[in-house]
Amino acid sequence: MTKNEIARILSNILDKESENLDNPSSNDWSKLESKFSCSFPKEFVYFIELMSDYSFPGEILNVSSGNTNGNDTIEFTYDYERNQGDLEEDLIPFYSIGNGDYFCLDSKECPNSGMYYYSHEESVIEKDADNFEDWIKQLPGFLS
Repeated sequence: MTKNEIARILSNILDKESENLDNPSSNDWSKLESKFSCSFPKEFVYFIELMSDYSFPGEILNVSSGNTNGNDTIEFTYDYERNQGDLEEDLIPFYSIGNGDYFCLDSKECPNSGMYYYSHEESVIEKDADNFEDWIKQLPGFLS
């Protein structure tokens, strides 16, 4: 899936971001990939970059060290949730639903990670999609 295809899906379901936000730099991506010892799916990278253009319900966690929407970073959230003792080591949270639940990638599966929903109350992990492209395609139904 190309960046333009993802942008088309997002433009049909989301409002444009009102602020001028920074995309993650190559250094931001390198740091994150190093932390998790994985390469992210290209669709995930495109999606995170497009989040500087769109306003998303809940919190898409930041990768950028520049001007952001004020949401926590993926790295901070991962460290926080791991310190709480519930989040599995291989899960990489990127979308906070707002109630302690997250959509995550699995670092052991990167760059072809399935998409997982982590429910913190029950400490349950459910596979939501086989890959990031499939997750993007089901976003319109999820957000409606």
